[in-house]
Amino acid sequence: MDTLAIIHQLKLSLWNLTYAYWKTETLYSIRWWGLISLNAIGYAIWWKIVDKQRLSQLLLFGSFMAVGRIVMDIIGSNTVLWSYDIRELPFFPSPFVHDFTITPLSLMIVYQYNPTWKKFLAWTMVVTGIITFVFFPLLVALDFLKYYNWNHIYSFILIILMAAMSRALLLGVLQMEQRYHRSETIGSSTSLTCQPAMKPLNKKGDHNED
Repeated sequence: MDTLAIIHQLKLSLWNLTYAYWKTETLYSIRWWGLISLNAIGYAIWWKIVDKQRLSQLLLFGSFMAVGRIVMDIIGSNTVLWSYDIRELPFFPSPFVHDFTITPLSLMIVYQYNPTWKKFLAWTMVVTGIITFVFFPLLVALDFLKYYNWNHIYSFILIILMAAMSRALLLGVLQMEQRYHRSETIGSSTSLTCQPAMKPLNKKGDHNED
């Protein structure tokens, strides 16, 4: 049996064990309902205070954050730096409360209320500190999350870098939109052709010529 076939068999065995454990030990347990409730409460609070007039902009920022967190979770879970013992769904990684809820929703609110880089970075450090040094340790204490070769300070640094990159990307997208919109407006105005005014006929002069 070649290496790829062995890897496939190991993945299949891991999936069968993971699904069986999730179905018998996790699904509909008190801690599973706790995760579901945490997701629902997080989105309800976010929807209550989010600026609906800037929703597309805020969602784009949150999407950048979610993508960064998913990449971080894929690398960390597959290299066994940490693991999620309680998951909403039986998949690696468990993205909802970590990648789609707590981090992106919290930092979307930070982005909404802090228009300057200085304020944004300051509040990002505060909120990220709460997430990584309060919320994550709580998940570890309640056996939702396990760290094997990882430290909270690493998550703190990486999330701040993700937030800064997400804001920079978003500002770049907004500037690009404004530049193209401005160029299209100028181009449409200059493309109008000027029609010469029709000179009115001099009826008296025409009568004399006849």
